[in-house]
Amino acid sequence: MHRFWSALAGIVLGCAMGAAAILLWPSSSSVFSKTVPHVEAAVVRSVAAASSTGPIQVPILVYHVVRPSYPSDTAEIKKYAVTPELFDAELAHLRDAGYHVIGFQNLAARLASSTPLPTKPVILSFDDAWGDQYRYAFPVLEKYHDTATFFVFTNALGSRGFLTWAQLKTMLAAGMTVGDHSKSHPYFTHLTATSSLMSEIVDTKRVLEAKLNAPVIAFAYPFGQYNARVLEYVKKAGFVFGRGDAWRGPDVSPATQYTLSALNAPTSLGEFNRLFP
Repeated sequence: MHRFWSALAGIVLGCAMGAAAILLWPSSSSVFSKTVPHVEAAVVRSVAAASSTGPIQVPILVYHVVRPSYPSDTAEIKKYAVTPELFDAELAHLRDAGYHVIGFQNLAARLASSTPLPTKPVILSFDDAWGDQYRYAFPVLEKYHDTATFFVFTNALGSRGFLTWAQLKTMLAAGMTVGDHSKSHPYFTHLTATSSLMSEIVDTKRVLEAKLNAPVIAFAYPFGQYNARVLEYVKKAGFVFGRGDAWRGPDVSPATQYTLSALNAPTSLGEFNRLFP
């Protein structure tokens, strides 16, 4: 499995910003905050060999667009768009290669009480609440009996092209989970007002939990951006995890649970298979 991490080094450069910046929002020259120490990629070891207090290795995959390809798709969109057929093949490969898809709730239990994880665990997540995720990705997840966390920003829900509250409830009933991706998908390092941080982080958690009648334990930073103040509000809101989208390795521990790194899902099966041997 060590090939997974050695293969990553050559292909994940440039993944620091979320795909939503390309697909929907204007580009920005902003860079990630440097307030959180850099986490170096670790040598992979089995979960069984990890100590109860040391970090465990759980790669987190991020999907954005899962739908058929369109002739109008730009090169930038193609970097993040995965066809339903490819998504199906990727989940089939994970199953056949002995990986086990888990949820953030399983990870929380592992950190809280050393509850064992299955071998070769991996987390699947989806960002930005695109409606195509329900139409094309959700049926494939059900086919393989896999779970995933759908990170949504609440202003989008119910709008044309985005997920609806009813669809979220349907996916929850089928074993999926919902994560918080803010209210309006802002550049968090540009926000300074307490009222803005409360609205984008604390209030959205309350809204999601009230409307869905389900706990929301994970927060995904829009564009992967955060700083010390953002982390403070995510912790105070009661989230267990905070997830970025810059790949710095698979380590998960109390020291990294609010700065989790993630890997944007490969858009070719050959590349995916090399990363998950």
